[in-house]
Amino acid sequence: MTTADDPADESGVAEDRDDVDPEQLQRELAEIKGAMGLADQYPGRARLWLFAGLLIGAAALLAQATFFFSDALSGTAYTLIWNGFVVVAVVASWWMASRLPQATAPESAPSWRALFGSLVVFLSAAAGAVGRVAGQVGALDRGIAYFALSIATIGLALLLVGAVLVAYRVRRRDRLVFYAGGLWVLVYASVLPYFQILRWVGVGLFGVLFALYAVAAYVYLT
Repeated sequence: MTTADDPADESGVAEDRDDVDPEQLQRELAEIKGAMGLADQYPGRARLWLFAGLLIGAAALLAQATFFFSDALSGTAYTLIWNGFVVVAVVASWWMASRLPQATAPESAPSWRALFGSLVVFLSAAAGAVGRVAGQVGALDRGIAYFALSIATIGLALLLVGAVLVAYRVRRRDRLVFYAGGLWVLVYASVLPYFQILRWVGVGLFGVLFALYAVAAYVYLT
């Protein structure tokens, strides 16, 4: 008969500890996390996405209001309005994405700052590439061109977020929300200049649709 202080018991516990493979344990934990959703693995992040989506939607609605003054606004005014919308969209998206815990980020996960910084550089380059042409058309067409580029960049950002979440071991079912969002936003941006009704109210309509998408995504993720 052995007691609680029996050396044989202590040696058995020590042997059990020695049998634990840290790498195998990490793999098993990763598999468990891989079956978890975004809301389960990172509580509160789905709510942040909801706030970011509503903020982008509100910014689009405010930008749309300026279109009713298109005849009175100068090119500089449109540039300031467009830049304001871009800043809100980029900051809101980056803020949402960067709330993922950095301490638990896998080594293979890219930097969110680098990701969204690259998108800003891309948008600036794209806007500069069409700037000379845009300057030869009316204020409304110029505004549509810049906002279509901005909306398309938001769609690209959603696709990239879905891809990056693979590194965070978020399950595929939840990543599909970002893939689907990116696709519809890109399609919307591509048709924005071609329909007269969208030329006048398309940015505001995008704001409404994006806010609804954010709410639907939040419900789906939670």
